[in-house]
Amino acid sequence: MPEQTEKLLHFTEEVLRNATQQSEQMKHELDEARAAALAEAKIEAKDAARVYYDREAARIRAESGQEVSRHLMESKRQIYLRRKEITQEVFQKVCERIAAFTASPDYYQHMEQMLRCAMEQLPGAKSVVVQLRAEDMAFAPKLSAALAPVQVECQEGTFSLGGFIVHSSQLGLRVDCSFDNRLEELAGHFAESFGLSLSDDLNEM
Repeated sequence: MPEQTEKLLHFTEEVLRNATQQSEQMKHELDEARAAALAEAKIEAKDAARVYYDREAARIRAESGQEVSRHLMESKRQIYLRRKEITQEVFQKVCERIAAFTASPDYYQHMEQMLRCAMEQLPGAKSVVVQLRAEDMAFAPKLSAALAPVQVECQEGTFSLGGFIVHSSQLGLRVDCSFDNRLEELAGHFAESFGLSLSDDLNEM
């Protein structure tokens, strides 16, 4: 009987030892699996966070860029409109000063001087046609006399600010000294220097 009891105890101890070893082995395997799962979860979480960050950063950049573009375009539009207003104001004042000058006693003397200078560009011309605005046709006799012996025919032109246009069919030349033409040339130079083109404004900013 004692021998049977000893064998039973020995068997029980062996079973418990094996169970303990298996338990330890399983615990070790579970710890490893847990550590691996945790590491994988961290990697996935980090990757997901990076993807989310990149996506949100791209969205924010896109929204910010659109907002900046809207403000920039509005600023450029306001600048362009203001430049147009300034241009209109400037040329309105120029037209007013031209009107005041053409109504002054000095205007005819200026016309005669300009006409003599224009004739220097038509050397040898025996006859010319001088176009004047309707308001200046009263100057025709005096201007014709001033160019003698050149034969002068004065006609009413289509311009309105003042000055004249002189033609020589003999030479096939035309000299435009109308204030309208001078103002148009001034407008071109003004626009070029002042940057009145909208596309130029867009490129500047």
